[in-house]
Amino acid sequence: MRARLAPTLAGALLVLAGVAGLVRGSGSPAAASGPAAAAAPIVVTNAYVRPPLPPTDAAAAYFTVYNTTGRDDRLVAVATGAGATSVLHTAGMTAAANGAVIPAHGSLVLSTGQGHVMIEQLFGKLRPGQTVNLDLTFENAGSISVTAQVIAPDAPAPTGSSEPAPTGSSAPSTGVTK
Repeated sequence: MRARLAPTLAGALLVLAGVAGLVRGSGSPAAASGPAAAAAPIVVTNAYVRPPLPPTDAAAAYFTVYNTTGRDDRLVAVATGAGATSVLHTAGMTAAANGAVIPAHGSLVLSTGQGHVMIEQLFGKLRPGQTVNLDLTFENAGSISVTAQVIAPDAPAPTGSSEPAPTGSSAPSTGVTK
């Protein structure tokens, strides 16, 4: 009995940890309040993926990252099980070898024309309604798991109308606001 309990308990804890990561990554700054909100240094919202248009086999992931701290952070890597590689592209559609800075009390918006995560060599077809897990690694905040909805190529992008506007002015040409 004891030998079976340990793997079962370990499995249950692993599931709970995964669920906690998804909840943290998919939360909305507007919904966060109190001590729990103060503990989340990075909040990721509006994550979605557009499937590839033939003849390409690469999909694009988009999302907004809010840095709630008083110190700049950097998105240094994005991993996903949907494809063999994932590459962060910033404005100008160039690979961001050193990642992307999210300014203190600011945000990074990856959107059409403003940067994306290119998911290459897909392991299967992506269809609207499916989800893709993204593991984002930040220089200071560590790793955050996010679930992104796959939407049709012609579907409108999710909006963040319920999120509070980041403080300061925006810089649309880079997708970064502060």
